[in-house]
Amino acid sequence: MSSESIEKKDLTPVIIYKGDHINKNKVIGAIIVIVLIIMFLILLKKPSVKLIGDKVEKVSYKSEFIDSGITVKYYGKDITNKVVLSANINTSELGEYQIKYKIPYIFGTYVYTRKVVVIDDMSPEIILQGNEEIKISYNKEYEEPGYKAIDNYDGDITKNVTIMPKVINDGETDIIYKVVDSAGNTQEKTRKVYFIDGVKPTIELIGDGTIILNVGEEYKEQGAKAQDEKDGDLTDRIEIGGNVNTKQEGTYSVKYSVKDNNGNETVATREIMVGNIGKANMNVGTPGVVYLTFDDGPSSNITPQILDILKEKGVKATFFVLDYGQNTEHLIKRIVEEGHSIAIHGGSHDYAVVYSSAESYLNGLDYMKEKIKKTTGVETRTIRFPGGSSNTVSRKYSEGVMSTLVRETLKKGYRYFDWNVASGDSGGVKTSEGVYNNVTSGLKNTRSNVVLMHDFSGNQKTVDALPGIIDFAKQNGYTFDRITDKTPMVTQSVQN
Repeated sequence: MSSESIEKKDLTPVIIYKGDHINKNKVIGAIIVIVLIIMFLILLKKPSVKLIGDKVEKVSYKSEFIDSGITVKYYGKDITNKVVLSANINTSELGEYQIKYKIPYIFGTYVYTRKVVVIDDMSPEIILQGNEEIKISYNKEYEEPGYKAIDNYDGDITKNVTIMPKVINDGETDIIYKVVDSAGNTQEKTRKVYFIDGVKPTIELIGDGTIILNVGEEYKEQGAKAQDEKDGDLTDRIEIGGNVNTKQEGTYSVKYSVKDNNGNETVATREIMVGNIGKANMNVGTPGVVYLTFDDGPSSNITPQILDILKEKGVKATFFVLDYGQNTEHLIKRIVEEGHSIAIHGGSHDYAVVYSSAESYLNGLDYMKEKIKKTTGVETRTIRFPGGSSNTVSRKYSEGVMSTLVRETLKKGYRYFDWNVASGDSGGVKTSEGVYNNVTSGLKNTRSNVVLMHDFSGNQKTVDALPGIIDFAKQNGYTFDRITDKTPMVTQSVQN
């Protein structure tokens, strides 16, 4: 064989497998193991959990806790509805709590947790007593109306409040209240205090507030003083207005007004009474009117009879009463309740007492005014002097006392009445016929008629005469009325 033939031969190697060299079962086993491992690893995979909200959630003390929840997927399938929630959170106690989400899956239960912290994050409340805006006079000292501080956890923490005034400007200051609770929560509140000049000036009249003049006397202006607590003396700013005509009887007013720099205004008034003071003034009033007046009561046996007659006849009258006790107090009430006028005769009828001085009579007058008001609710200022303004017996106890009293009573706002028809029932007249004749003969239809009678104890003659007097007056065109603040004063001439 030639060398050329040898080169052309197929020299590709031939591999010959021998079954004993490689064990096919081992290969298959390895593959199975690998597959099992992969499957085991797959089965060990936990569910996929996604939190809604934060991993650590905070909830306020004593508020309602609502879980934000989670979503769970396992191999792409949503199994959220299979989650079992386990939570025991007490928001009434500060502290840390856990929520457990129990998630069932192929190898058992997977537990996922979330932390919940109960915290005190609410600020305290400051409660201001009084108004949040206060206006006070600029020169007054601020007085704290009070405050409280309440915390939802700590309770009453008023003692922790600090107060700090902050001056905004000359007329305004802020009062700042601040408090901090145990958790460090703070609260502030502000009260505004405005210091204003809201005080009016004062006016002091020089001389009396009421001046009594007779017709024709000269009125001399005495002036006034004005003072303001901020602006000082304002006397030169006083404006005086009013016209006094001393030639004509009447009551006139002089007004004094002044304003401070802040516009606060004060007005004061002086009354000038021009008339025939201490002189006879008998023919005044509405013609044909009869004013029945009764002095010296009340008495337990006469006053009730007079009231019965007046009620039966439909007539109103005026009772000038003396001091009374509990046994006759009901008669004072009855006088007012039945529409009559209650008036003052005096605290006593003892001339030696009431006319010992002007002060003595005036004290009794004021005493009776207050007593009557307490009994009836009526503040009467209608009076009649014991013995009348023209009495001379007073001279025995105090020279000139009546001249003083007619002026002083008018200054104090009282109005005194004498009479122009006298019944004589407290003097020489002893019978009811005499009382009747004195009254009926004294009536005049050209003036008002103030009739003097008495209801002291035992004065039966006046009781018996009264029905006939009323009938006579009615039959002759007279009308009856009671004395009021509007009734013109019927006065006699002062003799002392």
